[in-house]
Amino acid sequence: MITSISIATVRSRDLCLGLFLVSFISYLLFSHLVPITDPVESNYVLTAKEMVESSDWLSPRIYGNVWFDKPVFFYWLTAIAFKVFGFSDLAARLVPALFAGVGVVMVYWFLTKTASQAAALLGALVLGTSLEYVLLAKFVITDMVLFVFNNAALAFFYLGYTRVDDTKRWYFAMYASMALAVLTKGPVGLLLPGLVMVIFIGVQRNWAELRRMYIPAGVLIFSMVALPWYAAMYFDYGSDFVNIFFGVHNYLRATVSEHPKDNVSYYYVLIFLLGMLPWSPITLKAMIAGCKDRSLRKSSLWLFSFIWVGVYFTFYSFMATKYLTYTFPMFFPLAVIAGIYLEQLINQDNQRTIIYWVGIPMVLATLAYLAAAYRYLGSPWLVAAVGSLVILTWWKIKKQPTKHALGLLCLCQIAVYMTLSLFVFSAMADSKSGKELAQNMIEYNGNKIGLYEFYSTSAVYYSGKVAVKVTSSEEATSPQPGSLSWSSKYTMPTESLSNFVTNAKKDSIVIIVPEDKRKRFLEESKNLNPRLLRTKDGFSYYYLGV
Repeated sequence: MITSISIATVRSRDLCLGLFLVSFISYLLFSHLVPITDPVESNYVLTAKEMVESSDWLSPRIYGNVWFDKPVFFYWLTAIAFKVFGFSDLAARLVPALFAGVGVVMVYWFLTKTASQAAALLGALVLGTSLEYVLLAKFVITDMVLFVFNNAALAFFYLGYTRVDDTKRWYFAMYASMALAVLTKGPVGLLLPGLVMVIFIGVQRNWAELRRMYIPAGVLIFSMVALPWYAAMYFDYGSDFVNIFFGVHNYLRATVSEHPKDNVSYYYVLIFLLGMLPWSPITLKAMIAGCKDRSLRKSSLWLFSFIWVGVYFTFYSFMATKYLTYTFPMFFPLAVIAGIYLEQLINQDNQRTIIYWVGIPMVLATLAYLAAAYRYLGSPWLVAAVGSLVILTWWKIKKQPTKHALGLLCLCQIAVYMTLSLFVFSAMADSKSGKELAQNMIEYNGNKIGLYEFYSTSAVYYSGKVAVKVTSSEEATSPQPGSLSWSSKYTMPTESLSNFVTNAKKDSIVIIVPEDKRKRFLEESKNLNPRLLRTKDGFSYYYLGV
């Protein structure tokens, strides 16, 4: 008996390790070809770079200024990667890929504890090959790290609540995970998992469980992990930290839309349908089936997963500011629901449902990817090669049992993602990156650089030279002192054209002007005698001798 248990444990650990390595390597593969993009990724990598260069591991800084945008944990991780491997695109993308691998293993491990190994493998496949998951495994932003800690907290809670392995000690890991989530993203790392837990306990009418959750010890664990950094920042920066971090980046974001055009009721429905491709149709069908099936409705795992999804979807739908990645943590319970449902379909040998609800969406998604590939690369041979692979897969699956048909579809999807990673993602990133611009900035290193009515943080990151954002005189406005304003987010040096020229004193000036701003710049600077140096990649470079 003991021997069989130990063998099963070793095998499970080997599977987890293998799954992690395959996932991690797949997500990291070709990342060295993808440059850092504006406007989001560049903020994180530049802050981490300045953390390494300044040796200040407490206060995140950008352009030499303390920046209260996000807590410190993601910067620490990226800065450590830079410290160990040097400043490179591959090192910058190491942390998201690493945590993406952990996330895939986590959903597999959770389902082996709560359902079956078959459902666990299927859930891991659903999560790991969803479009948004693949993209966020490569993007240098906080969301994949938050995904792991946020969902780990809820997974540990459920294991403790249901006494998996006959222990409640999972709760200690829950508190630590919430603390790390708060250290990664802020108050939502505590608020949303806590809300899911309270609603689940309330629906179960099991309030007595609160007395068994080691809450005093949990508060101590949470405080020891999460609070020291917040306390140190408040001690050093006082009300500035409170007003900007909690006021602008939390309260203002919740109450005032930063992007009003995105503030529509169906926003996160679209994000789910597109972000979870090709699995969103089958996941939606699984959720509907779960609502109709009385036996499933009685399952605490299904109930918990539905509450988990519902809380995140509802909370962010009511938030004034909407972002593509806000509801990303709910992909974990969605993968749980889909994995269990797919296992049922395989056991029933229901190939028809697999083909219609997985195969067709996969083909349609691939066609969309091919359209993007052709737009950025203009390469018909790549479109033809991937299209042939899809046609071959479609022809093969009809002759296979349900289990093998699903496996072929997954292999085809993975091959498509590998092709996108090698050829398309780098081309798309090039169009959003200032890496080439940075090379030109380096050529004018002896001059003061101005960027006219735009800013490229990635160019600053790659060049190591902080440029000034130059605005037209009528656009140069300042926020009211003490007010909560979105302008507090932007800490790059900014000056009007007249002030920029005046403050340059005896320095020579090079101003980089986008092509669509060229006419306006020439009109505003006609008294400064600008001299055109070059025009390249949609930018004009003007010299102003002061």
